[in-house]
Amino acid sequence: MLLIVFLVLLLLLVQVGLPGRYLTAQVGTEGQMGPRDDLPEPTRELARSRRALANLQETLPIFLTLAILSIVFGEQGWLSLVGGGIYFVARALHAYCYMKGLTPWRSLSFLASLAGNVLLALPLLPHLWG
Repeated sequence: MLLIVFLVLLLLLVQVGLPGRYLTAQVGTEGQMGPRDDLPEPTRELARSRRALANLQETLPIFLTLAILSIVFGEQGWLSLVGGGIYFVARALHAYCYMKGLTPWRSLSFLASLAGNVLLALPLLPHLWG
């Protein structure tokens, strides 16, 4: 599970870097390093990369909480690992589909990531009453 957590955090780092890359391409290095008070409207790529990052940040706390709880409670069986793996792959696909504007694949990959979180949560349910 720890490897999956690190892979998801690596994906986060990639997605955090994308808006900066696209902003630098749009306004140049000096514009990027300046106060950015009067930036032009973002390019399509910049806007999409920002929205994709915001979307990841909506589900990431849920995943990290479930993954850490599965480690703490020793619930790293096949169901948890499959759930974490599905979450990672689906979020990587979601970022790709978001950047390329691929519908309905973006929404389907988002739903798959939610399904991964559900699979990750299922083995933790008995711990609610124990």
